[in-house]
Amino acid sequence: MADKQYYLNNPSLPTSRASFEYTPQMVQDIKKCAQNILHFAENFFYIIDPDEGRTVINLFKCQKQSLRTLRDNRYNILLASRQIGKTTMLTIYALWVACFNDDQNIVIVANKESTAIEIFRRVRMAYEQLPNWLKPGVIEYGKTSLMLDNGSRIGISTTTGSAARGTSLNVLILDELAFIDPPSIMDDFWRSVWPTISRSKKSKVLIASTPNGTDNLFYKLYDGSMRGENGFVTSIIKWDDVPGRDEAWKREQIKILGSVESFDQEFNCVFLQKGESSIDAEMFEKFKSMCSDAVLTLHDGKYKIWKMPQEHRIYIAGVDVAEGVGQDYSVVQILDMTDLTNIEQVACFRSNTVDVPNFTTQLHEILTQWGKPLAMIERNNCGAQVVDNLHHMHKYENIINYGSALAGRKKEQLGVVAHTNTKHKGVLNMRYWVNELQCVRFNDVNTIQELKEFVRKPNGTWSARGSCKDDCVMSLIWALMALDNDANNGICQRYFEILNVDDNGKPSAIKGMDFGLKYYTRPLNALAAYAQDADAVAPICFGNDSMQSDEMQDLVAAGWTNMM
Repeated sequence: MADKQYYLNNPSLPTSRASFEYTPQMVQDIKKCAQNILHFAENFFYIIDPDEGRTVINLFKCQKQSLRTLRDNRYNILLASRQIGKTTMLTIYALWVACFNDDQNIVIVANKESTAIEIFRRVRMAYEQLPNWLKPGVIEYGKTSLMLDNGSRIGISTTTGSAARGTSLNVLILDELAFIDPPSIMDDFWRSVWPTISRSKKSKVLIASTPNGTDNLFYKLYDGSMRGENGFVTSIIKWDDVPGRDEAWKREQIKILGSVESFDQEFNCVFLQKGESSIDAEMFEKFKSMCSDAVLTLHDGKYKIWKMPQEHRIYIAGVDVAEGVGQDYSVVQILDMTDLTNIEQVACFRSNTVDVPNFTTQLHEILTQWGKPLAMIERNNCGAQVVDNLHHMHKYENIINYGSALAGRKKEQLGVVAHTNTKHKGVLNMRYWVNELQCVRFNDVNTIQELKEFVRKPNGTWSARGSCKDDCVMSLIWALMALDNDANNGICQRYFEILNVDDNGKPSAIKGMDFGLKYYTRPLNALAAYAQDADAVAPICFGNDSMQSDEMQDLVAAGWTNMM
């Protein structure tokens, strides 16, 4: 062959000038491929397998059925688990149509050009792997489109409102439609492109995605399809439709994802409802009935203690910081995690009037009362001042650093970096301990009320409903994150000896370890820090039977009430 028979001298890209000597078998295969998409895929569609390298795809039964559905219907929705080859199936269909049908205009859509180019890269790789005698020659071949000598074209587009307007389309492919963000972009695009599709009698739409909430175009089209309202035909592939996936595989994925809820969305095709509360009504009533009056209330009711500090208990502090201007609250949650089957909220400080400098001082006093436990303190906004001053001015060393890497920050920072990724992991972790295991004992009504109003947003994130607050919830989330034992960024294994794990890989028993951290072995009595001159008053130690000690009498004389 002359060099002109190859596009840019690439032997995998024949041009319209390329000529071949066809054997009877080749002719028969061309006819079979044109008539049967499965024959095309199972005999000539190559993939790069991580273990086997370049190999012909081996389609599962569920994939074969989905390809037949794509072939036989104009409007298609593929609701599928992760890791089942959604994009590969769309690529198979696009190449099959382009190679064996003349003058087809096929467009692949994504919300970002880089994403669309990555999908198109798979198309180009699959085309190059086809035998030259099977595929039409190349006229144009670029990063964003290719034109074949039979007049068919495959290209990409982004989800702008004017994209594809006025363009004649034969096949529109939307991959991972539910994850195009924000959803309004896709709505504008759909209004722009749908008239182009609907005016033809043969144009096709192929949509594939994993669920991602209910406030997006993918769910609207899926819901309309299930109701028989829009003409779309839906195929569903769940995790157990793929050979080799059993209950052991499921348990392993739940360990990796962190919750059954995440597994249901990612692998079981479950649409998690927007507006869903982090606890349901029945659980709310159960937790509310378990709340109790504090045994000690300080700071005009802002600081409540339900159980006094004890030696040899494992306490964790979760802290959310606000400005103290009467709006959001600065909250300190103290959890007793000695027994992970019965985690208990033993103290809570909540105020929206204490300013940042004074809150830092009060936080140090509270932490000191509880034996200077490990503290998860959110450092975003004014929280950074609290974290830095607590560490540098008060010499508090037991501050857990978390989230810098997940937030994409090169430098490790003190405290907890609140970011979309860290919050998502935190909420999943919190819901595991609170909802699935139901092993957290709440005593504070404010925390329970905030949990009820802590809801899933349309984009899958979680925050307070309307004008409600979520400061108690966020401090609870950070405290429970101390139990996260993710293999890459887990906290628990850094600070505790994990004695046992449950069926989902979460710690079920822990033991404190000495990492050189300066723990107090005897917590201070909570009242001692609230004398007029805390430094001058000797701590009242637990185990002192003389409740009428001089120190106690002084406090009572100053107006404190003896609740012991």
